Amino acid sequence: MTGEKLSPLQLGGLVSVMLACFTVSVTVAYNIGAIVAGYNASAAEAGLVATAQGLGTAAAALVTARLITRFYSRQLFITGLTILAIGNGFSAFAPTIEMLAAFQCIGGVGTGVVVAVVMSAAARTSNPEMTYGYVNASFGGYIILLGFVMPQVILSTGIKGAFVVYAAVAALGLVGAFLAPNSKAAAGGHGAGGDQPASAAAIPARGNAYTVGMVALIGFGVFFFAQSGLGAFVERIGRAAEVPLVSIGQVFAIGGLLTIAGPLVAGWIGSRFGSSLPLILVGIGLSIVTFFLTVLNTQLSFYVAAPLFTVLPAILMPSFLGSLAVIDPTGRIAAMQPAFATLGGALGPVFSGIIVVQAGFLGLGWYTIAIFGIGMTLMAAATVSADRTRRQLQPALSVVRTFGAKYGAD
Repeated sequence: MTGEKLSPLQLGGLVSVMLACFTVSVTVAYNIGAIVAGYNASAAEAGLVATAQGLGTAAAALVTARLITRFYSRQLFITGLTILAIGNGFSAFAPTIEMLAAFQCIGGVGTGVVVAVVMSAAARTSNPEMTYGYVNASFGGYIILLGFVMPQVILSTGIKGAFVVYAAVAALGLVGAFLAPNSKAAAGGHGAGGDQPASAAAIPARGNAYTVGMVALIGFGVFFFAQSGLGAFVERIGRAAEVPLVSIGQVFAIGGLLTIAGPLVAGWIGSRFGSSLPLILVGIGLSIVTFFLTVLNTQLSFYVAAPLFTVLPAILMPSFLGSLAVIDPTGRIAAMQPAFATLGGALGPVFSGIIVVQAGFLGLGWYTIAIFGIGMTLMAAATVSADRTRRQLQPALSVVRTFGAKYGAD
């Protein structure tokens, strides 16, 4: 399949707008405590602020997925980042926690717009697996950077100062909006410009591609439902195994470091060996890691498994998103991915909390493994379809390359 080739500057712009819109989300662990202290609120009330932000993101991503055929990406990037900067700026002066939740919902709308366009734009590139790999790898470094910066900001200025920083980062992201590729999803056909791939018959019919994509996205939401559900209790699991809190923080840092390299390796594998192999390997790996964390639940098993639990979902992302790009090269299905991931991530901890109360960490482990299995089985609808499409396209692409090599000079 064909697609837009990004220059290093364009790729940097795409990564920078993505990071600018996720600053609040990746620092939620610090924000919850700061909101509790700053507003004399309960942990549940602080959690509702994060939920409001997530719901705004999910709703906006779904709407934006319908708009990417009408507007160029730069227009949407500027719109989303401006909304995010306004939402975070007003959050810094919110007098009550209810107002804070409302402003964060507005900020979430901006995030949803940006991330949907990034996912769609990456899907329309010539090597979407590697593009997604670079985007996801950047999060590892960003998480480590914010882990050093934001605790100091919060200690010095509280939650209000933190939201000033978040608003400034969103505003700085506007620079990236002018560097990122300025394309528009095609209303029909395939690819960024509506051009047909080497064998149009090999691409799934539009209706079938949408059905396959929706099944896979539901599975993706279920996957994040399981991942966020267990992830919310990783710190508690470590403490139950008598791991010191300082050591738990160091384990999380190691996970962040691994997240830098993991998606790049996964993008390379996905672009050469297809999307189903990474799905199978990550599924097996997560099952083993979950067993180590919750069933064995020793200090040694925690030190080994906790960093892997952080990096394995990041490894899966490039190949899965690449499969969505194959079944729908316009990027409209990929643009809906943030909505499903956000909703699954928001609901997961609630149900996992119920499991922990009823059955402890042992029950949580077996429950999580089962939910992972359901989600990844549904996700396989996209990876299997994409791998089949790649095999069908390969002979035609070989002919095109041979013809180009022979007659290109003419």
